[in-house]
Amino acid sequence: MPRTSAVLRFQDLNQVIHERTRLAIMTYLIPVREATFSELKEELQLTDGNLNLHMKVLEKNGYVSIRKEFVRRRPRTTYAITPRGRRQFSNYVAQLESILKYSPGGK
Repeated sequence: MPRTSAVLRFQDLNQVIHERTRLAIMTYLIPVREATFSELKEELQLTDGNLNLHMKVLEKNGYVSIRKEFVRRRPRTTYAITPRGRRQFSNYVAQLESILKYSPGGK
């Protein structure tokens, strides 16, 4: 069965963002701009290890920045979306919209 152009374009999606958990993280961070580790963990219902792993990938790719500080003698890690992360997310969404628009059954 030949692959359609929509399938080929789907495979070209940004794989850093396209992974389910990272997509959820990016989707959460875009409107709020920044969130603590605890906020992300609670809102997305992730384990410490799972969240930490995905945040490292997003940081490595320059999509989020990390700020570590102490508040009332307790460590706090805050993540913020970077301009690069915002651009990549916008490109990702635009590509999805394009795939849907030109897929069979799309308008």
